[in-house]
Amino acid sequence: MEFAARFREKTSGKSNENFVARGSPVPAVSQTTLWQQQPTVRDSGLLDQLTVDQIKYQESMFEVLTSESSYLRSLYVLTEHFMENRELTDTIIISDRKTLFSNILKVREVSERFLKDLEEHIFKEIVFPDICDILHYHAQHNFSTYIDYVRNQTYQEKTYSRLMKSNEQFAAVINRLQELPQCQRLPFISFLLLPFQRITRIKMLIENILKRTKEGTPEEQTASKALTSVSKIIDCCNRDVGKMRQMEELIEISKMLEFDKFRAIPIISETRFLEKKGELQEMSKSKTFVNMRAKFSPVYLFLFNDHLLITIKKGMWNHPSENKLITYTYHLSMLGWEISPVVFPSCCRHDISPVKTKKRRRRTRSDMQRWLAAFPSTTKEDVDEEVIYEDWGLVPCFMQYIAQQADELNLEPTEIVNVIRKTNEAPGWYEGVRLSDGQKGWFPDTNVIEITNEHVRRRNVKERYRVSQATMMVKCGKAR
Repeated sequence: MEFAARFREKTSGKSNENFVARGSPVPAVSQTTLWQQQPTVRDSGLLDQLTVDQIKYQESMFEVLTSESSYLRSLYVLTEHFMENRELTDTIIISDRKTLFSNILKVREVSERFLKDLEEHIFKEIVFPDICDILHYHAQHNFSTYIDYVRNQTYQEKTYSRLMKSNEQFAAVINRLQELPQCQRLPFISFLLLPFQRITRIKMLIENILKRTKEGTPEEQTASKALTSVSKIIDCCNRDVGKMRQMEELIEISKMLEFDKFRAIPIISETRFLEKKGELQEMSKSKTFVNMRAKFSPVYLFLFNDHLLITIKKGMWNHPSENKLITYTYHLSMLGWEISPVVFPSCCRHDISPVKTKKRRRRTRSDMQRWLAAFPSTTKEDVDEEVIYEDWGLVPCFMQYIAQQADELNLEPTEIVNVIRKTNEAPGWYEGVRLSDGQKGWFPDTNVIEITNEHVRRRNVKERYRVSQATMMVKCGKAR
C-alpha cells in the first residue's frame, strides 16, 4: 500500500545516519511520527469522519510501531557500530565481549520480527485494527529473550566499568566511537540499557492503548491480556536482576565485616537482602553530674530483612595493631537482634527512637523518618511527623535520579510514580511505586513535579483504576 511505502521510506534510517526515529536514544532531526500527520492519512479525508477519541486510539497504536522502528535502529547502532567494530573487538578478550553484549543479536532478531508483524497488520488499511493480539503473542513467545539480556545487566555494568578504568585501549576506542554522528554524542552505556528500557516502555504503551479502548469490548480484553503478559516479563527481569544485585551486595558486605569475639552469622544467604545501610551517630548521656553533655559515637548500620548489624570502624578501638588495618573494613561491635517480618523488638526500636536517652541520629529529619520507615512497626508512634498517603497521586519525573541506597528508586525523565508516603521537610523525600515495573522506593521530591490540578489528578486515578481492574479480571479468569 501507499501508506506502508511512504512510512518505510521515512523510517528506513539504517543507511541514513542523519535520520533518527522517535523513542531512540539518538535525537530525531526532523520526522513526522503522528498517525494523523502522515500524508496518506491527511489526503484520505478520514480525519473529518473520526472523533477525537478515535484519533487518539489510532495514535496510541501507531506509537508502538514508530517507537519500535526507532528502537530497532538504535540496536543496529549498538551491534554494527560498536559490537562488530574490529578495533574495539581487538582490545578485549572473548569473555568480556560476551559479557558486554550478551544476547543482543537475539534481542535484535526479536525486534525485527515484532516490527515486521506490526507493519503487516497496521498497513492493511489506513484506519488499522487492534494490535494488542500481536503484542500478546510476542510477549508469550518471543519477549522472554529480554529476560536473558537483563539478567546479565549487573555483570555487564561491572565489566564496562572495569574496562574503562583498567583498559586504556578499550576506553580510547569507546570514547572515539561515541563522538561519531551515529551516536549523537550519547554514551555507549545508554545503548546497552536499551532492551530493558524498551520492554518497560512497551508496557506503558499498552496501558495507553487500554485507556483508550471502549469498556467491555473484545479490544479491551485483548489489551488486558497483552498487558498481563508483558508485565510478567518485566517481573521476571526485576526479580532476576534483584537477586543478582542482592547477592553481589551481600558478598561486598561480607568482605567488609569481621566479627572478632562476637558470634558470627553467615551474611551471604539466598533468603537475605539488604533493606538499608548508612552511618549514624549513637548518642549517650554521661552518667556523672560533672559532665552532662551527650556523647556521640559514629556507628554504621546494616538493616537486613532478618537481622540488624551495628558496626564500628576498626580504627576507633585505638589498638596499635588495629590502626594498621584498612579504614573501610568494619568491625562488628554488636550483633543485631533477630527480627520477624512484622514485629520488631522494642529494645531495637527504642535505640533509634528520637525521644529516648540513647538513640541513632541522622543529619536531617527526612533521614530519620526514612530510617524509622525501614524498620517493621506495629504502632503509629514510630512515624512521628510523617503522613501516609494511600492515594496521594501520580507524579511525573523530569530529572534523572540514580539510587544511592538500597531503599531508593532509580528514576528517568517521563517516568510516572505513584506516591504513597512523603516526609515533612523541604527539600524532602517521597516514597512511591514506579508504574512501569511496580518497583517501590524513596526519591527526592526535587526530581518530580507535583500535580496540583484536581481534575488531572482524578483523571489519572480513574485511568489507573481501570487498568488495574482490567488486568485483575484477566488474572481472575485464568485462575478459574
